[in-house]
Amino acid sequence: MRPSEKPIHILLVEDSPDDVFFFLRAVNKSGISAVTHLAVDGVEAMDYLLNKGRFADVASYPPPDIMFLDLKLPHINGFEVLEWMRRHAECPPAPVVVLTSSNQPEDQQRAESLGASMFLTKPPAPEQLRQALQKFQLARA
Repeated sequence: MRPSEKPIHILLVEDSPDDVFFFLRAVNKSGISAVTHLAVDGVEAMDYLLNKGRFADVASYPPPDIMFLDLKLPHINGFEVLEWMRRHAECPPAPVVVLTSSNQPEDQQRAESLGASMFLTKPPAPEQLRQALQKFQLARA
């Protein structure tokens, strides 16, 4: 990545501190310049996407270039977030990568039918994240 390019803004929707740690470490090892914003459940993800509540400052919480979404979340799960995003045109059109411990084909099919661009199982390898980030970084150029 050239130094003149802006970093990718990632919205990570994840409730496990351990998984957040491993995700951030993998992003760092990927070599891609990225700023990661965290939402710990589906409600926070929706607030972030609409710049509501603690995410109201658009300068601090810009629209994500890509979102990594866990499926098993408290309050509102990842499938419900995907369904909500489909119904709300005002949401930023960021690609969604489902990042989950589930390796069930039906979960992948459901996520993709709801608009997920990619499906990765935890923990993601740095190379998997690099490929996903590069794919979507090129798409935004």
